[in-house]
Amino acid sequence: MIHESKLFELVQTHPSFSLRFVTAEGELVAVDECHCTSFFSGGKTMNIQLPNGLFRKVNRKTVTAFNGEEVFL
Repeated sequence: MIHESKLFELVQTHPSFSLRFVTAEGELVAVDECHCTSFFSGGKTMNIQLPNGLFRKVNRKTVTAFNGEEVFL
């Protein structure tokens, strides 16, 4: 298990990773092979680039899995 406060360090050391997170609408999204392009607000949100080239903003608190390992608050 990974504590959500460690995500900032983990995405910097992994050039690509899988991520699972919950959207504002409550939908669970799973993404394989995404890349972190930037962090904002002291690491609260991050921009990721999806495999199809689109970008998505993700709140760190909504991440439920990183590289297949469960993330907890």
